[in-house]
Amino acid sequence: MTSPKVSVIIPCFKAHSTIALQLASLSDQIDAPPFEVILVDNDAAQRLHEAAAGYLHSSAFELRIVNAHEHQGSSYARNVGISHARAESLLFCDADDVVSRTWVRNGHLSTLDSGFWSGGSTLLAEEPFAAGLEAVRRAFDTPPPDWHAPTDKQPGLLPVLMAGNFGSFRSTLLELQGFDQGFAYYGDDNDLAFRARRAGHRVPVAETVRIGYRGKQSTRQRMRRGFHDARARQRLLIVHGITSQSPVPPWPVDIARCLAATILIPFRRSVSPFDVAMRWSHALGNASGALRFGWPRTAPPSTPGLGLTAPSAHHGNPSEARTTA
Repeated sequence: MTSPKVSVIIPCFKAHSTIALQLASLSDQIDAPPFEVILVDNDAAQRLHEAAAGYLHSSAFELRIVNAHEHQGSSYARNVGISHARAESLLFCDADDVVSRTWVRNGHLSTLDSGFWSGGSTLLAEEPFAAGLEAVRRAFDTPPPDWHAPTDKQPGLLPVLMAGNFGSFRSTLLELQGFDQGFAYYGDDNDLAFRARRAGHRVPVAETVRIGYRGKQSTRQRMRRGFHDARARQRLLIVHGITSQSPVPPWPVDIARCLAATILIPFRRSVSPFDVAMRWSHALGNASGALRFGWPRTAPPSTPGLGLTAPSAHHGNPSEARTTA
């Protein structure tokens, strides 16, 4: 069995209806080095083996399915995937998106160049995904991008990492203790990016490592996301003791500004009710995070590394399904 040069790790939760499209996008890669795909089953009820059956004998990659049922959350699932990876160069994507035809090649080259990077994305509505792979590709991958080295574009306090499109060396992620399960659903990627930079790693943006991102388009979904992102940011600030450096004002000031913006809506045509609603979602998330994690003034518990184990522990693991092209 040829050892892969790249391991692609995909956490899977309720992925039964979407994973086949992502696997199809990985099946027609251009100039990709030998790679494996690891599906991390984080939902015992999703019938992942059934959904991926059409790719169990793919000539493009080796497909493995590993279980991560002990804890729920993408942080734990990605850590389990890191533990099972056979390559040093790791790429991460999500089960409900579509990667570019040069994604594996460009991602691997970006890792060799920078060691740790966050990719680019194009936000798409649901329609092209429902129409199939070629429709999604026409929306964001024509022509597929050539590779250019990642560039440093994140000088701020909190670098952004897109967990659904990033890459790193396996040894780097082990050094950083992987993802923190304390951020199981929101903010785990940006927490990892902060810890990476604090440890001396760059967090550049690899714009030519591109995905089509299945966006949550409704107002309710976007407000919910804004609330939880702001809440997770407060947790990150408190966990790492950098609240005083935050560019976000204290939550009472943030709430007061939102009240003022709401009162002034009739007099400011340039500000829409939706804009104000989104400001409220962030302000309430900031308040919730500050009150939940900052009072009393003790940092909430963190569990980085949950799911990371020695590679030898997985040899012959009966919970792992493996196919070799």
